Amino acid sequence: MFRRDFLKFSMFSTIALNFNNLQANTSFNKNNNYLKTTIAICGAGFAGLSCVKRLKELKPNLDITLIEQNNSFSSCPFSNQWLTNISNISYEDLNFSYYNSINRYNYNFINEKVINIDKDKKLLYMSNNKILKYEYLILSTGIDYDYEKIFKDNEKIKECKFKAPAGLKPGSEHLTLKKMIQNFKGGNFIISIPSGAYKCPPAPYERACLIAQYFKSNEIKAKVVVLDPREKPASKPNKFLNAFNTYYKDYINYKPYTNFKDIDFEKKEITFESFDMLELDYKTKKLSFEEANIIPPNKANKLIQLAKLETNNGFAKLQEPTFRSISSPYIYVVGDAQGQYPFPKSAQMANSCAYVLSEELISRLDNKTFDYKSNLPGNVCYSMITKTKAVSIMHEYSYKNDKLKVKADVSNISKEVAQTAKAWYFGLTEDILG
Repeated sequence: MFRRDFLKFSMFSTIALNFNNLQANTSFNKNNNYLKTTIAICGAGFAGLSCVKRLKELKPNLDITLIEQNNSFSSCPFSNQWLTNISNISYEDLNFSYYNSINRYNYNFINEKVINIDKDKKLLYMSNNKILKYEYLILSTGIDYDYEKIFKDNEKIKECKFKAPAGLKPGSEHLTLKKMIQNFKGGNFIISIPSGAYKCPPAPYERACLIAQYFKSNEIKAKVVVLDPREKPASKPNKFLNAFNTYYKDYINYKPYTNFKDIDFEKKEITFESFDMLELDYKTKKLSFEEANIIPPNKANKLIQLAKLETNNGFAKLQEPTFRSISSPYIYVVGDAQGQYPFPKSAQMANSCAYVLSEELISRLDNKTFDYKSNLPGNVCYSMITKTKAVSIMHEYSYKNDKLKVKADVSNISKEVAQTAKAWYFGLTEDILG
């Protein structure tokens, strides 16, 4: 019941998308290169799809154009299960055609890459030489990797992308990681986690658990070495530390206060700094490896820079308490690219924020007021720990004395949470993709 029609649609998905490019609502000028729309949305991930769905629910005749460079949707949530053959997650469960979404909600879809944004003239420039004029713009473009913060050599960056992919973006990175795991014969499998904000905080720790589960199940003599600059995991710390010690004591070596510095693919050697508790200083160390999953620092997608929007630590800065860019009242930023609020960069948070943004934008179009402070998003995030058990965390937000507060509730590790996680994932993808 959970399998999708991705493969069925894949053969004609390009035809379907081309047919749905620029449906009747979108206007042309005489040379067919100048288009107009009321709301343009860049990026058809969880945030972008949730925006278009909610906007169309609230105002069905609204002229919306969604621009996406990929011709199909690939999911990061549940990808760790697919990487390690856990929970019977198939490739079809992670990959979807946009066909159903386009037809269900009747919006304009442009399958092209946005190459520039003029925020003053409200223009989007696309790779097919067409220009889209918008009234409001929603940027749901996700993250980019900031490899330059760890490597100065462009060739090293290319090599690392190819041989030790980060795996926070779906597609070829996941295919490479899966092959690395399935072909692993033994030794050290390194997972390096960046400092600062990054996409899906629990993902690297979940991945460590599930790779260790794979090694354990297949009796592979191996260690998953987690290099973390923090004192403890960035999400669900006590639960993950408990899982490392309870389920994977012989398979996971968690190294806190540890900063990745370099990787030598010829020598198969990692260089890192680790804090010495006796000398109270960082010491440079080296570690051999067979495979590595190097996650570099994250930043907002480059469209944020192209639009000349102000950023904070690499992510878009917003006009509190809204999702409007501080650089333009007509541009909204939602999902992983925003850096104003302490919201986890998760699929559920992207979906929840998209709903809030959409309701505010409809109120704005109708000349009505909207109270962001009483319409806050919420979050739930699930992490698989073993083949059958998972842990979750819920975030509830509120404003007190003009300050955003968060209340977090972490579940126990259990089979029931794993079942709920599966229901959540397939419910969410069905809701926005059909």
